[in-house]
Amino acid sequence: MRPFTASALLVSAALTLTAQTAKPPHAVIKSASPKPQPAEKSTLLPVTRVALYKNGVGFFEHSGSVTGDQTVTIDFTTSQLNDVLQSLTAIDLNGGRITGAGYNSATPLDQQLKALPLALSEDPTVADLYAAVRGAHVEVTGSGAPFTGRILNLEIRSTPSPTPNTPPTLRSFLTVISDSGSIRSLELTPSTQVRLLDSALHTDLARYLELIASNRSEGLRHLSLRDNGTGTRQLRVSYISEVPIWKSTYRILLTDSPSSTSPQSATLQGWAVVDNTVGTDWNNVQLSLIAGSPQSFIQPLSQPIYSRRPDIPIAQDAQLTPQTHDSSIGQLAATPMAGVAGMSGIGSGSGVPGGVMGGIGTAPLPAKRDRFSGGGLDSTNDTVTVNAEAMPMVAYESAAATSVTPRTTTAAYDDYFEYKLSDPVTIRKNESALVPILQTKLPVERVTLWSPSHPRPLRALWITNASTLTLDRGSFSIVENGNFGGEGLLDPIHPSERRLLSYASDQAIRVTTDYSHETQRVTSLTVSRGVLRESRSQVSEVEYIVHNAAPDARTVIVEQPIRPGWKLDSEAGNSSDPKPAETTPDAYRFRVATAPGESVRLHVGQRRTFDQMFRLVDTSDQQLTLILRNANAGPGFMQQIQPIFDAKHNLASLDTQIKAREGDISQINEDQKRIRENLSTLKGSAEERSLAKRYTDELNQQEDKLAALRNDLDSLHQQRESALQDLNNKIESLNIEENRS
Repeated sequence: MRPFTASALLVSAALTLTAQTAKPPHAVIKSASPKPQPAEKSTLLPVTRVALYKNGVGFFEHSGSVTGDQTVTIDFTTSQLNDVLQSLTAIDLNGGRITGAGYNSATPLDQQLKALPLALSEDPTVADLYAAVRGAHVEVTGSGAPFTGRILNLEIRSTPSPTPNTPPTLRSFLTVISDSGSIRSLELTPSTQVRLLDSALHTDLARYLELIASNRSEGLRHLSLRDNGTGTRQLRVSYISEVPIWKSTYRILLTDSPSSTSPQSATLQGWAVVDNTVGTDWNNVQLSLIAGSPQSFIQPLSQPIYSRRPDIPIAQDAQLTPQTHDSSIGQLAATPMAGVAGMSGIGSGSGVPGGVMGGIGTAPLPAKRDRFSGGGLDSTNDTVTVNAEAMPMVAYESAAATSVTPRTTTAAYDDYFEYKLSDPVTIRKNESALVPILQTKLPVERVTLWSPSHPRPLRALWITNASTLTLDRGSFSIVENGNFGGEGLLDPIHPSERRLLSYASDQAIRVTTDYSHETQRVTSLTVSRGVLRESRSQVSEVEYIVHNAAPDARTVIVEQPIRPGWKLDSEAGNSSDPKPAETTPDAYRFRVATAPGESVRLHVGQRRTFDQMFRLVDTSDQQLTLILRNANAGPGFMQQIQPIFDAKHNLASLDTQIKAREGDISQINEDQKRIRENLSTLKGSAEERSLAKRYTDELNQQEDKLAALRNDLDSLHQQRESALQDLNNKIESLNIEENRS
């Protein structure tokens, strides 16, 4: 048996007393008026302009005519409300005055539920329901004879299942106490009916259900705007709203022969995917699509906000004393609401909010291509004769170029770029549309792209944006000779910018690395101001083999990663390596032309110079010897630096002698400590006289040695100071330079 759900019990309880308690319909109370007022005319204000941005907001403009004192309404969804309240702008273009705006608001459901006597949340359980009506006077039927009393509690009991590995059965029991004092626990089954006998409680429960039901239907908001004036005037209202991001998608149509040596071109068609998810239709609106991301955010202005106040218990052992508080330094003066102004729409020749954009002009339509009248296509091996009717690929692109002619004007400023459709657009609410935004001819070059980081060769187009349009980010599809060739992604391309667009793999091209080698050598050795500077030149070489197994010639673009601090040999002019056709922030791009079945080698050499420095005073003899040996220092350099070695050897010899003297002194001190311990143990013994004299003589001898060692150690320290000063002087005065070609 399954327990009742909360919703079923609530509905049952509400319907049980329908015949007993009739609730009057919800009434709207209006204030009394001394004389009847004429009915006010209210009309809907349609949306006329829409500008969609890439950051997920749209700028909407409603416009229409008003006459006299009139109220206009605008419908939008609840999700739009915060943005509307934050950005609403209303302008009467003919001298009228905006006196205010209002909308159907609602207290949050949780706050409305708190106002009810029932302590029920938005999603209560069966236990929550019976806990809320605990103590209510009810009549229970369906479990034997009718029983009347007051609810004590609801208990959920778990009954073990007789079948192994089966979860226990949950059963609900309602405990009711009758007016005579008898107590009965009644099991709630599908046939059990609990009827509330308290009409006030039934009214509260019915009101609770009404609030739950009404919360689902409050999805549309009606903004009412009051405009006072005389005569017929033009009213313009604008605001921003959260909308889906509009998407760009492109078609690149190719019909030229891949083996043609003449400059190639392609037809580029641009489309925009636009979604209307707001609460109103877009009927014949002026649509602008803007590739830009202005800063925007959401504040919950439409939601009544209640301050959270702490519960402070009243102290029982203290009296509260009334307090007074100082007033603020300045007083805020209340001012009546005036006509709102300051934000113009996207019309009036501006193109975007604020009137910044100006139309650059209509985008040029692509030039029509002449159809072939006939003739042959000659090559070195074969001659093929094809008439015009047998070449649908040429007709395909020509037809596409004339069938889609988007009427779009463009405008740009700062980081924004706008496509403004000249023809009105109609998109119903909760519908989407694919809108043409541009079509133009672009010069292209068919190439194959290869990179060591992505060793799979890719078919690509090297396109140049020869138009005045900025191509926004989006996806693109390639149509080659009337067939699908592949697709890819396109980053923003500004006018006159060239970009590689890869769209398919090229199985006919194979690029392998024949060898890769790095060498380095010392180019110069200098010593100045005590620092040995070693300048090195490092050379990196790599040779690629590009093989073309295709039956036609291919241009392969090989990318070589840029290494910071390195320069190409071809840029230095000391190599036969080819120069890159293009350089990006991350790679050099080399153009390799390959004939059918041909293998071509590409050698790329790079070099860099760097310095290593060593402080001679901190470098030991062994380290300095190893450095100079690895640098292949010449005889002249070694001869000039030999005094440094001699001074270091002298200093090292003195350090060895000082260490030996310090060791001898330490050993004598240990011996004296042992002798004194032995003397202390001889006191009072028979051997004290004979051994005491011996130990005393030995101590005297050691004291004489200590004095000589200390004098010798002092002399060695003085010699070391002189040797160190001599080394420093020689290091500072040494200047050597050895350059190598």
